[in-house]
Amino acid sequence: MNEIDNVSINSNTNITGANAIEWLQPKKVEDHLLKQMIRSSYEILATAKTVFPFTLFPHTITLDRTKVTIIKRNFILSSETVSFRIEDILNVSVNVTPFFGSIKILTRVFGTEKPYQVDHFKRGEAIHLKHIIQGYLIAARRNIDCSTLEHGELINLLGQLGHDPTG
Repeated sequence: MNEIDNVSINSNTNITGANAIEWLQPKKVEDHLLKQMIRSSYEILATAKTVFPFTLFPHTITLDRTKVTIIKRNFILSSETVSFRIEDILNVSVNVTPFFGSIKILTRVFGTEKPYQVDHFKRGEAIHLKHIIQGYLIAARRNIDCSTLEHGELINLLGQLGHDPTG
């Protein structure tokens, strides 16, 4: 008997023959998809860090292929970390001065009255991050599959898609 001709699910259940092969196929596909999702969640598309000394312990916003993560550092070895799925973000905006920028992210998680805001990024980093996130939001809302695009190509296309004429 071949090893895929007999599958034990638990001590009471055995699947044999063609049923074993049929049972394993979706399981292998699910395992592969889960591993692929984990790998893509480590692929950072954009990141920005606040400027010292305006924030004594720099905050960070990171965008990967599945989520936006905000880390607010409050003191040595202490921080608050919040992650939002791309699908949960309603809007992203940036406020800029000649040297600095602030990013506001409006999500379903915090409701529409309370955007999540992080201040004191370098101006260019704040604008770049806003463009990439905004591009990702537009692509997600139009059900465009970005998973097949190469890293550099994805960043370029999302930046172009999220770019607005004001900056």
